Amino acid sequence: MNLIIERAFIVALLLSISGFVFCAIFLPFEKIAYKWTSARTMVYVNTIALFSFVTPLYFVVSLRDGSEKAFIQSDLLIHQDISRYDGFIYNVREQIHMEYLGTIWLIGVIGFFVYYVWKYASLLYAVKKSMFYVQDDLWHKTFCKIKDSNQVSNISLIGCCNISTPCTIGIRKRYIVIPAYMIAFFDEEEIGFILEHEFYHVKHRDLLRKLLVLFLNCLNWFNPLYYLLMKNLSEWTEAACDEDVTKKYTKGQKRKYCELIIKVLELEQARSKGTFFSIGFVGLEIKNYKWRMIKIMKKCSMNSRLGKVTVATIAMVAMFCGNASAKELDVPVNMLFSKNVEFVKAGELEEVAADDIQMEGEFESHTHINKDSLVEFELCNTDDITYEIIYQGEVADVPEQVQAQVEPRHAHKLVDITLKEHKKKSNGSCVTTYYEGQKCSTCGTVWKGDVINTVTMAKCTH
Repeated sequence: MNLIIERAFIVALLLSISGFVFCAIFLPFEKIAYKWTSARTMVYVNTIALFSFVTPLYFVVSLRDGSEKAFIQSDLLIHQDISRYDGFIYNVREQIHMEYLGTIWLIGVIGFFVYYVWKYASLLYAVKKSMFYVQDDLWHKTFCKIKDSNQVSNISLIGCCNISTPCTIGIRKRYIVIPAYMIAFFDEEEIGFILEHEFYHVKHRDLLRKLLVLFLNCLNWFNPLYYLLMKNLSEWTEAACDEDVTKKYTKGQKRKYCELIIKVLELEQARSKGTFFSIGFVGLEIKNYKWRMIKIMKKCSMNSRLGKVTVATIAMVAMFCGNASAKELDVPVNMLFSKNVEFVKAGELEEVAADDIQMEGEFESHTHINKDSLVEFELCNTDDITYEIIYQGEVADVPEQVQAQVEPRHAHKLVDITLKEHKKKSNGSCVTTYYEGQKCSTCGTVWKGDVINTVTMAKCTH
């Protein structure tokens, strides 16, 4: 169980890196992209941005190249006195108990999940407790007209005393909820504006998207960038509905629509009861309304197919770059947070040619490695302990650099090796131990596995 928690936590961290890279590429470009396309397209792109925090595309590569299995089953070797990063890792892990971070993350995931479920249940209870079907002829007539034109089923118009702004709730059975105190405040055209806006939320399944993003937030409760993107998605969602509703309106109708936003806001301020699990006619921050109204009055988007393809291409490139970055950093992140690490000092391991092992008559080469037992291992030689790497079979041009000295932009290419560890004892004897192992032929990362053979000599001749 502890291993599962640890691996899930490390995947969440690597996906945070993926999401950060995606946002670093796309967010500066967002305003320009909006000029080429629609607000609805921006909703989809921001949804992709949030999903980049939870979609482990890099993980497929890790499974195929065997590195994920090596991280789980073998010890990752860290040179504590060769590179600055390895030394930093060593000092951090000496001071901080990294083994508790995965548990803290899991407690946060469970806590946020329980909180969101409680909020959703509380909302449903509050609505059901005071709901009533709107019988007003003006509201009912407009609702039926818009419902027929949009061909939307399983949706009802209700009033509620516990809601402060018009909104949509429900997944299977959808409800457009009108605050009881607002029912008598609007004329027929304003009622049409409100209901059309809410119907577009239903049509595009905005509430389902919001619920999914909120629950995925449980996995990223520690990441402030995720909260920023959720807010950004909410703003684009409202702008997209405004754009859909007003695209055929005259300038006068658009002006009245903007005035309605202000009117609803004024009514809402006196009875603000915001909730996570609804999609409303107005949001929660006043500064967003000016932004929405400017878009309604001045938006003149190209909204061409070329613009959509261009924006989608940039989003996919950003997604690829994010996951590539996560893959590149799998070794450094595992060095810092994985429990399967072993610290070694400089010189404790040496790589030798396969012919050199003939000097040890007691050693019998193995033909099959149990990769399930491998753990990543740091090779460090000391005066008393030395290591050698013996390759199994023909392995050409395997670089000998330490992992931290190589830029890890690759899928790991693992080759089977044998690790030779020589320990001198104070009485003049020595012990030579041979381990199963694997090494990345690109970056030099080494994992140490099970013991193959141990040779003890009463008098060291090495």
